Amino acid sequence: MMLRRSALLTLMLSAAFASAGQAETANSDLVAAGRSFAQRVCGACHVVTPQSKESPILSPPGPSFAVLAQRPLLTEPALREFLASNHGTMGPHEAMPNPRLVDYQIDEIVAFMMSLKAGK
Repeated sequence: MMLRRSALLTLMLSAAFASAGQAETANSDLVAAGRSFAQRVCGACHVVTPQSKESPILSPPGPSFAVLAQRPLLTEPALREFLASNHGTMGPHEAMPNPRLVDYQIDEIVAFMMSLKAGK
């Protein structure tokens, strides 16, 4: 009976660690997708990552994603709401374009921005 409990406990712990590893991998994939998408879509106006090979064409560029991520009001719900909006009142002369993002693109950018906020 004791051996059976030990085996069951080992199996349950293994499953828990495997699930955590899969969730972390899925999240890191979402972060990577968000970084790549943001570089393509937002990189013309913002520094998305310091390692970017291209500089924004906007002069001066919009705030970097690292700076944006550290703003106290940047929370996941606030970012989701902002990304789902048309951005019409943002930027100098209210010039920020409406990227018309779909849900999976918002998920990717949110994952990337939250990873920057967490310092990962």
